Amino acid sequence: MKTYLFLILLSLFGVLANAQNNDSLPSLGDASSGSISLAGEYDLGRLWLSLFRSSAKEYNDPITKSYVKDFIYRISESSEVRDRRYEFIILDDASINAFAAPGGIIGINTGMFLKTETEGQFASVMCHELAHLSQRHYARSQQNSSPLTNALILLGSVATAVVTANPQAILIAPALIQQLATNYTRDNEREADRIGFRNLVNAGFDPKSQSQMFQILQKTQGGINEEYSYLFTHPIPKERITDARIRETSIDDKKSYRNSLEFYLVKARAEVNNSKNMKSLEDLYISKLKNNLNSKISTSNKYGLSLTLKEQKKFDEAIKIASELVKENPTNLIFQTNILEIYLAEENSPEAISLGEELLKVHTDNYFISYYLSKAYILNGDPDKAEEVLINLSKINPEDPFVWYELAEAQGLSGNIIGLHRSRAEYFVLTGRYDSAIYQLREGLKLSKNFFEIRESIINKLEQIYQTKRALKDLT
Repeated sequence: MKTYLFLILLSLFGVLANAQNNDSLPSLGDASSGSISLAGEYDLGRLWLSLFRSSAKEYNDPITKSYVKDFIYRISESSEVRDRRYEFIILDDASINAFAAPGGIIGINTGMFLKTETEGQFASVMCHELAHLSQRHYARSQQNSSPLTNALILLGSVATAVVTANPQAILIAPALIQQLATNYTRDNEREADRIGFRNLVNAGFDPKSQSQMFQILQKTQGGINEEYSYLFTHPIPKERITDARIRETSIDDKKSYRNSLEFYLVKARAEVNNSKNMKSLEDLYISKLKNNLNSKISTSNKYGLSLTLKEQKKFDEAIKIASELVKENPTNLIFQTNILEIYLAEENSPEAISLGEELLKVHTDNYFISYYLSKAYILNGDPDKAEEVLINLSKINPEDPFVWYELAEAQGLSGNIIGLHRSRAEYFVLTGRYDSAIYQLREGLKLSKNFFEIRESIINKLEQIYQTKRALKDLT
């Protein structure tokens, strides 16, 4: 049975390490010792993410998702991460948190935007998480125990819930994130701080950002008795603040550091999403605009004001401010898309389509323009056009469950029922709901008798899902 489990893990997680590592990290062994390779981490991470998504509350804002993706890839250029096949999940949670899971999985709470004041502070956390990935802290943490046993522990409760359809058995959300975090020791955290700081500076951000971020974290941890800090797996913020300040004193000050306007615009979107009272938030933005703030913050407050007006259906006022922002920042795509969002909110599909098509001609394949243009087509009663845009988007972003969700909706409206079932299946697989995916594919199979290639594709997809389910069942 043990041998059988090992073979299943080989097929499920990819090929486990069968050669010595060539880098400076400690040896992770070979297949006979069950050590996890980069390929194994990648597949483990993707499986974990799909199961995590089955109960996570995601923040599906296309502009924020585009910002995070572009941002991580930019700072990766100065990082030590070798395998840059990332996947991102943004959680609709106002608490300040981020995490890295094996295989390039990066998780971010919206609280990361709500609680940080500069892009450098945000970057310091992202650089820290990239350092966990570059140093392969998950794989290294397995050296004193069996990696296969740890994989079983990681997936066991999740697998039980999936196979038995018992949602109470699952350990997802904060508990499972914490389970991943416990694999990172105090030394791992210090190493991630040190390497993350180097990445932060090399990427062009203010060296003081790391200590500033730790100060923010310290305020959120009020009440911890520092006398017992050695009991904590992670060093407490005060220790990390001291270390960060020592590091930053060795860096020569520059007059300017990276701090993009886009960060503040995404921050404003998170504020609007998190608000329970739009009128109060509108008043707050108006009040802030009266103060002598720096231009980026002032501009973002103006943008936030336009968003609150849109949410309150004050469309004329919202359009006026949005148009002013475009005039002041003619090349900023987020401001141009803001007008498109307002047209959609007031159900003005002709103007939304006209603007969306114009923008997409210039910014081909852009994620958020494509998303909003597809919405405009649906609103206008043109689901065929929406389907065309979303099919293209699904080819570029095949791991994004929300693209498949929107595509399924468009296909349902356009009468492409086989496509509807297949897209729904993709969505359910990416969100860890395998039985639902199987049902959708079986329904599609019934309709595909005269379409040989489609039929074969559905059968192959079904077999992949069955293999995953069998492996998960045996893991329990």
